[in-house]
Amino acid sequence: MKPTFHRLIFWGHLIAGLVAGVVIFSMAVTGLMISYEAQFIEWANRDLRVSPPAAGAPHLDIGTLLAKVRETKPDLNPSGITWKADPATPVTLSVGKEGIFFANPYTGEFLGEGHRTWHGFFHAATEWHRFLTGSGLPKEIGKAITGAGCLIFGLLLLSGIYLWWPRHWRWANVRAVILFNPKLRDRARNWNWHNVFGFWSALPLLCIILTGLIMSYGWANNLLFTLTGSEPPPPRERPAGGPGGKRDGNTPTATSPSLAGLEPLLAQARQQIPSWASMSLRMPLKPGAPFPLMVDRGGRGQVQLRTMLNLDVAQAKVLPSPDDLQQQNLGRRLRMYARFLHTGELFGLIGQTVAALCTFATLILVWTGFALAFRRFFPKRGHAATSPLASVSSSETAS
Repeated sequence: MKPTFHRLIFWGHLIAGLVAGVVIFSMAVTGLMISYEAQFIEWANRDLRVSPPAAGAPHLDIGTLLAKVRETKPDLNPSGITWKADPATPVTLSVGKEGIFFANPYTGEFLGEGHRTWHGFFHAATEWHRFLTGSGLPKEIGKAITGAGCLIFGLLLLSGIYLWWPRHWRWANVRAVILFNPKLRDRARNWNWHNVFGFWSALPLLCIILTGLIMSYGWANNLLFTLTGSEPPPPRERPAGGPGGKRDGNTPTATSPSLAGLEPLLAQARQQIPSWASMSLRMPLKPGAPFPLMVDRGGRGQVQLRTMLNLDVAQAKVLPSPDDLQQQNLGRRLRMYARFLHTGELFGLIGQTVAALCTFATLILVWTGFALAFRRFFPKRGHAATSPLASVSSSETAS
């Protein structure tokens, strides 16, 4: 008979897994779906790639580009414009709730909106992952459920480590829980898979869970700031323009800002950061305010390779932005890292792949966990329900 504390942890682990398993499985499925969103969207829009008129040909200046685009779409007033260093990549025009459109950066030809179906698919998957949007539940309740699922998953991970920890560090004991045994079948195989997938994914899963908690709960977010000696940010207020601060419609400001004098500043920014991979310009919220410019030297989520600038047309200067990551306190920097550590994008394609493998491991953990629980409560005829220790023994014998 195992110690009472061990049995308490085991039954707590089992019951918590049964209660939250469906939610955890749902988040793992959607997390796996959106693991390579940026790469897949780029692949889906490959037919929009353009041919430069000549090697090293310059892009149209921003004023001419928008004038050409408006010949086809007269009412288009973008809230943001993105260029990429790849000469065959079209320019992206962000237009509030309408989404994004594409144009040829050399001719100004309007290329449409790309594969909007795929954009909609990834948006829906992300909304389900975060809020269970589409289930009929209010977003606040959906967020509470996914947040609770993330929290319980963290407790399952910690209790699983405790249950996994061998009582006697003999190689036979360790091998049974860290290596696959192809000879096993049914319950013994499920037990083996549950332990092996849990062991090898535990550390990155812990990072995914902790960052998920930071994004789900205000207390976790504030704790991050407190532990770093930084003042927690005030609660965010949604402006009248729409959720998340997005502007309604396709008009970024009351009147479209003047673009005069902007092109030399964009050229200066390119010279200042010659290794840029993409540059995203946003229209100012107030007339006469500087144009915020985000310059990425890496992938979408590699914020450590990002520089924020302000293009001040009135002063004809490229200025450092107070929003730049290096200008933030430690709490804000770690909060930004947490956002993209959760998806693995902070470490580029390798990080995304690790995160994707962890979501796949989570699916296996939930499936094998339910299978083990089912056999415990509904054992096959002629086979009595066995304890976890008996499962270990049978696996060692099979090994």
